[in-house]
Amino acid sequence: MKRTLLLASTALATAALSTTSVAQADNAGPRTPPPVLTGVAWHARTITENGVTHTVPEGSRAGLTFGADRRTVAGHDGCNGFSGEAVVDAERSTVTFGSEYASTMIACYPPDHVDLIPSAGTYEARVTAHILTLTGPDGHVITLGR
Repeated sequence: MKRTLLLASTALATAALSTTSVAQADNAGPRTPPPVLTGVAWHARTITENGVTHTVPEGSRAGLTFGADRRTVAGHDGCNGFSGEAVVDAERSTVTFGSEYASTMIACYPPDHVDLIPSAGTYEARVTAHILTLTGPDGHVITLGR
């Protein structure tokens, strides 16, 4: 009886080690999942241009929403709505914005209007703790929250 229990325990321990080794071999290391950008209403918090950071007023409607097709963006600058091309590459954590946007044309002034429309180019997209930071090639930084 003791010999049977010993053999059974040894077999279970060997199986557990084998399973762990295979799982570790398949998973070469911790992998950070790509950030989820699409399908989320991102609300603008700060905008940095030319080294100057502007805080978006509390209660502003300014924000961005990336299309599920990963090729479009719709947004609001606090006064006018806009839309345009924005190619989301979740694997590389980038968003490439086009140079043309369609926009409503309501006359607006700060604090209602926020200069939120991204300039054309590829931005690094970093998501941490429900904050999206878009860093553009020209130092343009937009932080948005869920």
